Parts: sequence; structure tokens; C-alpha cells
Amino acid sequence: MNTNDRVEILKYTTYLLLRCGFQASQIGYRYLREAVLIACFDEEVVTSVTKLLYPEIAKRFKANDKQVERAIRNSIETAWIKGNHEALREVFCEYYERSSERPTNTEVIRVLRDKVSKEQIA
Repeated sequence: MNTNDRVEILKYTTYLLLRCGFQASQIGYRYLREAVLIACFDEEVVTSVTKLLYPEIAKRFKANDKQVERAIRNSIETAWIKGNHEALREVFCEYYERSSERPTNTEVIRVLRDKVSKEQIA
């Protein structure tokens, strides 16, 4: 993927996150956007978020991996409670219908990566 792909990935990820009601003011939102970007370039990172993905995000934002994990989780919790439930149902249908529990960080990153990658191919 080239620089244009990077910009398009960030634009579409931003669109999805804001549409679902993620709060752009939360640092977890920024970490989540970066996680999707990294996962689009390297699908392997989603198989080991704690060993590969969180440390990479932490390095880019001068944080530690525990802060990254917690901030993403908090951002997802906030969106799941206060977000646009219609959009959440549409984007995260299998997880939204499954139960009232929010999806895990990994599940959210994987779903977003798949949607963004599919959009990039189309």
C-alpha cells in the first residue's frame, strides 16, 4: 500500500468510527484508528495484539502498551453505551446482536480492518 492508501484508510476508518459514535476527543479513538491502519498493512498483528500491535502503537504515541489497551477499551465502552446504536448494529452486527456485552478490542479492530480493507479493494 502506498501513501494514498494510507490516507484513504485513515479517512474511511475515521468515517466508520465517528458514524458509530466513537468520541474523537478520547485518546483511545486515535489509538484505534492507528490500530486499524497498522492491521491493514500487516494482517498478522491482529493475531497477537498484546505482543505486536499495542507495543507498536505505544511506540508511535510515546505511551506504554497497557495505556494503549486500556484507552482503546474505554473508547469502545463509551461508544457501546453512548454511540449511534443503529450504526453500531450495522458495522458490528454479529457482536451487537450476540449480547449486550461490547466486543473485545481485538474483535473491534478485526471488524474495522475487514470493512476498511474491503472498501479499499472495491
